[in-house]
Amino acid sequence: MITEQDPTKLMKQQVGKAAADRVKSGMIVGLGTGSTAAYMIQFLGERLQSGQLKDIKGIPTSFQSNVLAKQYGVPLTTLDEVDHMDIAIDGADEVDPQKNLIKGGGAAHTREVRLVGH
Repeated sequence: MITEQDPTKLMKQQVGKAAADRVKSGMIVGLGTGSTAAYMIQFLGERLQSGQLKDIKGIPTSFQSNVLAKQYGVPLTTLDEVDHMDIAIDGADEVDPQKNLIKGGGAAHTREVRLVGH
């Protein structure tokens, strides 16, 4: 449920929901890190609880995304336990005018790189 009034938070919630809506039942999902990814994880949990989404597994990129997935009831797995990932959802830390994205502005560098490079 999107309730924030702050325009930036509202935008992040809407983007998180739109990203969560791309996930389909049966997918293995890379769970990104940061404020927008946190909303995406929340919305995934809501979709699972409502029965709209079934049988997904998340691979967290950080301790934060691991904790949030558990809090919202998103089942977890690891890169060592799967042979593929269907989708990975994370935000860019910076975007230049040519739409080149930069990752790694936060503290989850190692896990993010391993997830993307898998």
